[in-house]
Amino acid sequence: MEVLQNVLYAVITAAVPVITTFLCRWLASLYESNKTKVKNEKSQAVLRQVADMIIAAVETTTSTYVKQLKADNLFDTDAQKEAFNKTFEAVQKQLTEESTKIITETYGDVEIYLTNKIEQFVEELKK
Repeated sequence: MEVLQNVLYAVITAAVPVITTFLCRWLASLYESNKTKVKNEKSQAVLRQVADMIIAAVETTTSTYVKQLKADNLFDTDAQKEAFNKTFEAVQKQLTEESTKIITETYGDVEIYLTNKIEQFVEELKK
């Protein structure tokens, strides 16, 4: 009986470090998985907020600047550039450090991203 008890203690003593290592690695992988999921969800939420800001800025510029110029038949190339610049500046002023960082990590260049999104929403507004 004593021999069996000693064998059992030896097995438990050997198994505890293996089980502990396995458990620690499993918990670490679970943590990393959840961290990535949270980061992705947060990035998506921030990008949706930026898109909403762009849409609002495009609509505001259209209603306060573009419509009147079009009504007066003065909406030329220079006016288009001015409308774009007003929209771009409005969006840029609203960007937080976090949203700038997420755009940079996801798409590379903030200015190119904003330019493309503004142009995309302007085209959608025309349709």
